[in-house]
Amino acid sequence: MTARVTPGPVLVVDDNVELRDSVCDLLESVGYGVLRAHDAPSALEVLRTTRVAAVVLDVRMPGGGGLAVLEALEDPPPVILMTAFALDAEQNDAVDPKIFFHLVKPFHPRRLLEALSSAIGAPEETGRRPRR
Repeated sequence: MTARVTPGPVLVVDDNVELRDSVCDLLESVGYGVLRAHDAPSALEVLRTTRVAAVVLDVRMPGGGGLAVLEALEDPPPVILMTAFALDAEQNDAVDPKIFFHLVKPFHPRRLLEALSSAIGAPEETGRRPRR
C-alpha cells in the first residue's frame, strides 16, 4: 500500500489524559504535529475547523465515544482506532470502511508509529522533523 502524504497534524482523541498525553508525546518526539481532544464533541469540533492528516481515536469516551465520531464523518482522514474492548459484529461492520487500522490496548508504541506511517507517511515525508 502506498503511503498517503497529507499535510496537517494528527488528532489524538482519548478521555484518558495519561494515555492521550503519552501518545501525543510519542508522535511529537518523532516529528508529527498533534492536536488533542478529550471526547467525541471536542473531536468533532476540531474536525469541523481543522484539516488533519489522521485521527488516533479511542472507542469508549464520554459524549458518544469514537463510534459517534466515525458516524458523523462522511469522508474521514485515515483513522487509527484504539480500544481495549472488542467491537460487536454490528459495530465492526459500521466502522470498518472508515478505519485504517485497529489497535487493541495495550499496544506497543511501535505498532502505532507503523500504522501512522503507513497511513500518512513518516514525518520526514510530510515535511516535519523530529523534535530534538
